[in-house]
Amino acid sequence: MTWLVLLLLSLSPEAETLPPFAADLAVDYFVHKGVSHVCYLSCADQYQNTIIAKNLINHDIRTSAPSVKKSLQNLSMVLDHRNVMGVLLNGECEKAQDILREASRLALLDDHHAWLVLHPPSTSFIQGFQDLNMSVDADIILASYRGDHYELADLFNFGRIQQNPLETIRAGTWNMSDGLNLALKAYKYYDRWNFHNLTLRAISVIFNSPKEFHPEMLSDVRYSAGVSAMTKVAAQILNVLMEQHNFRFNYTIASRWIGTPERNSTLAVTNSLLWKEQDISCTCARIFPQWLDWVDILYPPATTLESKFFYLIPNKGIGDYENRFLTPLSSGVWLIYCLAGVICTISLTIAACMETNSDTPTRLQFKSVIAFFSVLAAVCLQAYEDVQQLEKRFSSQGRRMILLIVGLMSMILYNYYTSSVVSWLLNAASPTIATLDGLINSDLELVFEDIGYTRGWLENPGFYYYSGYKNLKEDKLREVKVTKARRTVPTLQPVEDGINLVRKGGYAYHTEPYTANQIISRTFGERELCELSSLQMMRPAFVYIMVQKNSPYKEFFVWSLQRLSERGHMSASRRRISSVIPPCSGRTPRSLALGQAAPAFLLLLEAMLLSLVLLTLEILWHRYQLNKRAGKKSTRIPNYSITLSE
Repeated sequence: MTWLVLLLLSLSPEAETLPPFAADLAVDYFVHKGVSHVCYLSCADQYQNTIIAKNLINHDIRTSAPSVKKSLQNLSMVLDHRNVMGVLLNGECEKAQDILREASRLALLDDHHAWLVLHPPSTSFIQGFQDLNMSVDADIILASYRGDHYELADLFNFGRIQQNPLETIRAGTWNMSDGLNLALKAYKYYDRWNFHNLTLRAISVIFNSPKEFHPEMLSDVRYSAGVSAMTKVAAQILNVLMEQHNFRFNYTIASRWIGTPERNSTLAVTNSLLWKEQDISCTCARIFPQWLDWVDILYPPATTLESKFFYLIPNKGIGDYENRFLTPLSSGVWLIYCLAGVICTISLTIAACMETNSDTPTRLQFKSVIAFFSVLAAVCLQAYEDVQQLEKRFSSQGRRMILLIVGLMSMILYNYYTSSVVSWLLNAASPTIATLDGLINSDLELVFEDIGYTRGWLENPGFYYYSGYKNLKEDKLREVKVTKARRTVPTLQPVEDGINLVRKGGYAYHTEPYTANQIISRTFGERELCELSSLQMMRPAFVYIMVQKNSPYKEFFVWSLQRLSERGHMSASRRRISSVIPPCSGRTPRSLALGQAAPAFLLLLEAMLLSLVLLTLEILWHRYQLNKRAGKKSTRIPNYSITLSE
């Protein structure tokens, strides 16, 4: 292994001497960092290179030692490594400053490269780092030999692009007796907590950008026109971090989340981050794999995004949602109930008038009163008998049968109807549209909120934003209900206008539940709330705050969001912004589907047919009795008696 290392060493003719104990310092530091590979940019002699390489290899750290001059030609390849890589640089080399400037240009002064720069104390050498492209994620330790020990300094910058000054923190010491003694905390961002009022560039989304923008619009728990719920959650979370770490945002407002990557295209969140015009998004977006080539996402996700079609339950139609029957306890039900009572009363009056009982009063007024109270008693499920104050009581079998049928059917209809209503309200599914097929086959006209991701869905057939996977029903819905549909209103509508169309009936409006609730809660009455229904278009999907690709702030924000999640800040922000559509109180019942009460009406029809059969049999039996009595009278022999007088 030693001979292999020696073959890899590339030596410079102008050899420089390393500071004393540099090899021991390098071993202790990189073992502490836990790196698996160290690149030693060397200009020292072969002996010193061999000592450092052997010491690192003995600690299972792979080592390469290219010369400084040759590394300048292809530094990106020399320092290319997937995992965290250690870089040891002798600052006294002639080209050391050139190496640092080239690494700055290639963005190699980041968290993926742990730099250890050896150099004697020099203010001018340290000030050279001021002009380097380094940020808060930089991992650079400057080691200066002070006679019997090394002084270690941590160098970074909160934002070179924002013209922030170089930050220098005492990192600790190293000596032969005690080894490495770091004053830094275990995780570097605890020592970089205060950003000293750093200004970061943030981009957010507001539909129809207002004439005057105030940052409070993004985080206010109250509804702000044009600001989505996920934007408010993201703004509240980032506001907590701004207070904790002392930085602020310079806001840019766009109208869309996702844009094309070509230059001079419409400004959006993704392409502004891709062009490195912004540092972070003060909003969230649902991310698909192809967009990860443009931006990096921060996890855990800030919240979820969902959307629904809101509509009033149709009172006519086809299929599973047919709903043509009367609403319980409505004026129509009471009118039919009264009409049925009048018909039963008239029927009983006619039946009473057709009776031939001579002992029963024949006045029409008296018979109608008897019929009325008989029907009323049957409806109230009570007994009634027109008792006459005579020794002999007469009764009609027809009237008894009619009273029996009226009483039984009133009871059966009452029980069936009320039980159907109760069971439907408590257990059965409401007569609503449950699938995209039902929505496609319905008579509802679809309108959408004018929002970025909806425009992208409408303009890009084959883009399954709502499902998140290939779903041909989305294409069919777009084609049948949007592209080829006959329209009475424009497809894209503001929230206020879209909800008003829903109130009129015949329209289904697509928006987020949070947005819809702001209008529905203050404009819908109790009956409209009971008739309101919705169809889930996009199931709750995670949305993420975004930063530049390979952003120097990614690690910091990921660590910060995880801390906020552990402490409940993120869930608290979601609850502040969450909304629930006001439920139906239940005092105004919904209409009952005809099929759910069909058994009661079938039984009524059977009873009516049975009553006609019984009436026919009664008439035939009555005629048979009359004919039988007439035959007996005609065949009877007269009895003549003769009285003789004396």
